[in-house]
Amino acid sequence: METEIRESDSKGRFTLPKKFANSTFLLEIVSDVEIRLRKAKVVPLELGEAPVAFKEEEPVNLSASDAEMFFTVLDDPPAPNEALKKLMKGR
Repeated sequence: METEIRESDSKGRFTLPKKFANSTFLLEIVSDVEIRLRKAKVVPLELGEAPVAFKEEEPVNLSASDAEMFFTVLDDPPAPNEALKKLMKGR
């Protein structure tokens, strides 16, 4: 994966590398400090067809034992460890 640092102008625009010219993109605003820009392949949907979700948007199917553990931890969370206590003191 290539990493480049580029700066945006006063209107929030930046220039992509030339290999992305005349492309369609999906822009996802993740947070105030993170965006995801994905090159899109535009394929028309059939009438009534639902769009395909991204992998990270698909639901996770838990086994019965994993689901039980998840709900147990929600009901009775463990005590915070030292790293979490230290982190929370800095807030």
